Amino acid sequence: NFAKYVNTGEDRAHLLLHILQDMMRNEAIYQTIRLRQRGRTEDSLGTLEIPLEEFESRARDRRIYDVSEFCQGQDFTDAGYIFDKSRGLITRDPNLDSSL
Repeated sequence: NFAKYVNTGEDRAHLLLHILQDMMRNEAIYQTIRLRQRGRTEDSLGTLEIPLEEFESRARDRRIYDVSEFCQGQDFTDAGYIFDKSRGLITRDPNLDSSL
C-alpha cells in the first residue's frame, strides 16, 4: 500500500491532489458522455463537482483521514479547485486547462 510511504504533509498533499485530479477526470468523462448522448458537444461542459464525502472516502482508502487542511491549502487552490463548504462540494471549471 502506497500510504505507508507518505510521511510528510507535502507527500500527503500530492497524493490527495492526484486522487482529486483522477476523480475530476472521471467526472469530466462522465459528463462528456452524457452531453454526447444528448447531441451536444463537450464545449458546453459545465463546472465539475465532486461530493466531499466521495473524496474523503477515496482518501480514507489510502489511510488519510482528514482532508480539511488540504482543501484549504495552497496546492488545492493553485490547481483551480474551490471548496464549497455550504454544499459539501469540491468544484472546478473544466476550461482552466486540459490536464483533466
